[in-house]
Amino acid sequence: MKAVLAAIALSLAAASSAPALAQGHDQHGAQAPAAQQPQQQRHDAKPGKESKQERHVRACKAKYRNYDVKRDAYRGQGGKWIKCRL
Repeated sequence: MKAVLAAIALSLAAASSAPALAQGHDQHGAQAPAAQQPQQQRHDAKPGKESKQERHVRACKAKYRNYDVKRDAYRGQGGKWIKCRL
């Protein structure tokens, strides 16, 4: 019986710390890494609207498996980088 009560107490303690984790903080109050935090919307873009550049990048990624965003290019069959023109 004591083991069951201890397990319940542990599960309640874990559940009470879950909201802190969901808000981007760990158990010690430190910020979670940026990769785990939700991305912030750009101030100049309307919610739900993609910029021309974002549409371009999305189209290039969809068409070319080896598309590199920083170069705005993909590798051609000869191994050369080719600028994405979509």
